[in-house]
Amino acid sequence: MRNKLSTPDLNRRRFVKSMAAAGTAGLFAGCIGADPDGDGAGTFRIATSDEVETFDPRMNQMAWYTTAAHYLFDSLLMMEPDGSGTVPHLADGELEEIDETTFVADIRDDVTFHDGSQLTAEDVAYSLNWVRDPDNDSPNLANVEFLDTVEATGEYEVTIHLEYQSALMESVLADMNAAIVPKDAAEEMGQEEFGQNPIGSGPFELANHDPSSTVELEAVDDYFLGEPELDGLEYRIIPETEVGFVELADGTIHQSGVTEALLDEAEGDENVDVYRLDNFDFQGFVVNCLEGPFEDVRAREGLHHLVDYDDLLTGAVGELGTRNWGHMPQGVIDAWGFPAGEWEDEYYPAQDHDRALELFEEAGIGTDFEVDITTRAGESMRGRATVLQNEFEEAGIDATVSEVSDGEWLDDLDQGGFDITTYGWGGNDDPDGYYYYMFRDLENDDGGMSDDVVGHSSIGYLHEGARERGDEDVLSDLERLDEIVREARMTVDRDERYEYYVEAVEILMPLYPVLGVYSASSATGVHTDVEGYEPTEFGNQEVFNDWQSARIDD
Repeated sequence: MRNKLSTPDLNRRRFVKSMAAAGTAGLFAGCIGADPDGDGAGTFRIATSDEVETFDPRMNQMAWYTTAAHYLFDSLLMMEPDGSGTVPHLADGELEEIDETTFVADIRDDVTFHDGSQLTAEDVAYSLNWVRDPDNDSPNLANVEFLDTVEATGEYEVTIHLEYQSALMESVLADMNAAIVPKDAAEEMGQEEFGQNPIGSGPFELANHDPSSTVELEAVDDYFLGEPELDGLEYRIIPETEVGFVELADGTIHQSGVTEALLDEAEGDENVDVYRLDNFDFQGFVVNCLEGPFEDVRAREGLHHLVDYDDLLTGAVGELGTRNWGHMPQGVIDAWGFPAGEWEDEYYPAQDHDRALELFEEAGIGTDFEVDITTRAGESMRGRATVLQNEFEEAGIDATVSEVSDGEWLDDLDQGGFDITTYGWGGNDDPDGYYYYMFRDLENDDGGMSDDVVGHSSIGYLHEGARERGDEDVLSDLERLDEIVREARMTVDRDERYEYYVEAVEILMPLYPVLGVYSASSATGVHTDVEGYEPTEFGNQEVFNDWQSARIDD
């Protein structure tokens, strides 16, 4: 989940986004300072497969830009390199806890925006309150629901009032869900213009944007952490990873993803350093529980008997992935010690076409039905969709794979307009990144959702389908599920949160709303011309921050 979004009204959608993921402290190297040779440090050129619709972090829905936005904007806190906690960034010291729902943050007085204006507490309060206001339709709203209001209580002091205690407060305040923008400029320009001509306080500023081609950033010489050694960053939009790798190998670009098929070649190329990173994501299929052949839970259970999970994984990414359990990645299972073995035995049946067909018969659909599997573009998505199609065909069921644009896919996700669709969600090593976003009931979201949105990043089709059919037993379970996932994010005690999520798994898995396939690990190649930089799972300001500063050796 990381194609250009071309349809209107994207502001209500919760597109697949990546929060800061745990990394390794040892991966950071280098120090911030001037170019030792005094001859400039070049432009770091990066391949990305996706266009960006808006540069406004308050409205962003593209995963890759969630990382890139850290070069343009700053946040109060920054995640530590190993993902273990946060450090002050725009905040001048640790947050002061007044009580469980009140915190005071001093703001640095040496930070300026790219337009030359001073960053003050008013900008911080404005930025966080803007995202929190449901009238602004920010796709980041669900991330900051724990906020009540933020007030400037001094020129360089803000007081943060929470609706409730939040286990995720600091990680959110370190992410682009809570990016700080200049109040005066944002209000004067309006959201649409600001999205195309962003003004932040980060180490780089937007220099040029050629839609479907490039995004160019240039270094800011008066950044408060010091001037980056790089002259600039350039994102080149290259939809096919294989093409990006060719340009990486010949030195045209400096960083590109590496597919499984290219791993051996990349690792044998003396001009390329290859890094394998845990994506902390959840990849698979969403099954339409609202209407169509799989509205009956027995049909959805049959789907799980139809497939070979390992074949699906291999068809998608091969060795660049691991199985996922309980609708969570293996990295989350490991971090929290969840009983993956028990879940595998209980909820992940061995492939059995006969049992699948029995369940299809019990659900009243037999084998005389057609399945449309929709997929976004991309090798891993087409791969898993094709494997699933073959399983249906082998069982005597007609299945087609339809590759759709991002806009069509998003519309279908909003309204449940699919039978089965590819899906991916990126998070970190906290279950909230998966359970709250994927399995909550949208009807209970603060501010609500528009009437034509029943699902999207939430499996709202499950809740809405149960309501439409008047299935009181399922509704009772789902009400408890919604209560659990909301309560868990308001609970600081880790042991209590663990119990909530175990209960959530036991409610959800027997309803089979999602066909989980794998959690990806990614391979990225970096040209050896790049010095002072090693990529990490922690993707915020990777080439320039407190821990490392990249440069190009021409």
